[in-house]
Amino acid sequence: MSPLLLDGDILFFRKRKQFAAGDIVVYQVTSEFLLVKRVDEIKNGVINLISDNQWLESSLNLSGLSGDRVVGVVLASFSKRRNFKFQLH
Repeated sequence: MSPLLLDGDILFFRKRKQFAAGDIVVYQVTSEFLLVKRVDEIKNGVINLISDNQWLESSLNLSGLSGDRVVGVVLASFSKRRNFKFQLH
């Protein structure tokens, strides 16, 4: 799967704690670091995140994470690098 989002894209997201497998979420790793990834699996409040970019391996452990640290769900993106394309998610 090729990456849906690119560096520099502007994201529109809604702050909420309800999300489902397949959603793109904003995840709070630390108080100063947010991560945008797709939810792969949810079990008992524990989530696994995945990257859409199959060519790049993440140095972060994206499995067994607390669902309580999800800040919100990405609703749309605006990409300057894709000729100002606006996408709903």
